[in-house]
Amino acid sequence: MKCNNNHLRRVLSGIGAALLLAVFLYAASQIVSFLRAENENRQLSEDLIEKAVHTPPPSSQAPDSSKPQSPETVPIEVDFETLWQENEDIVAWLYCENTPIHYPIVQGNDNNYYLRRLLNGEYNINGTIFLDYRCQSDFRDFNSIVYGHHMKSGEMFGTLPNYKDQEYYDEHPVMYLLTPGQNYKIELVAGYITPSDSDTYSLPNTAEEKKAFLEHALQESAFVSSVSVNETDSFVSLSTCSYEYENARYVVVGRLVAVE
Repeated sequence: MKCNNNHLRRVLSGIGAALLLAVFLYAASQIVSFLRAENENRQLSEDLIEKAVHTPPPSSQAPDSSKPQSPETVPIEVDFETLWQENEDIVAWLYCENTPIHYPIVQGNDNNYYLRRLLNGEYNINGTIFLDYRCQSDFRDFNSIVYGHHMKSGEMFGTLPNYKDQEYYDEHPVMYLLTPGQNYKIELVAGYITPSDSDTYSLPNTAEEKKAFLEHALQESAFVSSVSVNETDSFVSLSTCSYEYENARYVVVGRLVAVE
């Protein structure tokens, strides 16, 4: 009987070791798969930047105080014709200086297609930053909603939750949105946690709905902005996952100001 018990223990020990090895190998394969997906996403974005995004050279002329100031411009230039050769669903480019946010924005026929797909249509857990399918592609709505994944590496919209800190907002108070028809400076006005099914994701139409949207955003904001806003302005809401509770989201709202 004692021999049988020893044999049983050895068998169980072997099974346990095999299970641990299987769990380890599965976890390792998941990590490798995740890193490969992240690298594919990063490489695609870098290739696109190299092909279609340019930084204009700084002006060599000294400012002349006697002349009217030149209109404000965006710090990059985007060739949308080149972008459309890669994907005709590209509607804009989003850029925030000194952060990883430097990406095209696409718009599909629903809010699922680009959630787990790259620009080339291949499945990728990182997905692509996309505009809500209900919104006008030229960002003429009162509030245009843009979605991106919260990557631990900080890529995609992984830096948006940094706006929970006033200091980070003070360092990065603006972003830039470039579209085929108009370029915009995004003056950030609020950042807050909200459920995925909150009114933040509705499209306000009436003056009362627009006023309620702005009041809620400003009241809940984790940072304080000096930007003045009203219901006649246009806004963009950048949304990503947050983890305070189930289906929590972090949303950063900015006022769109047309620039050259």
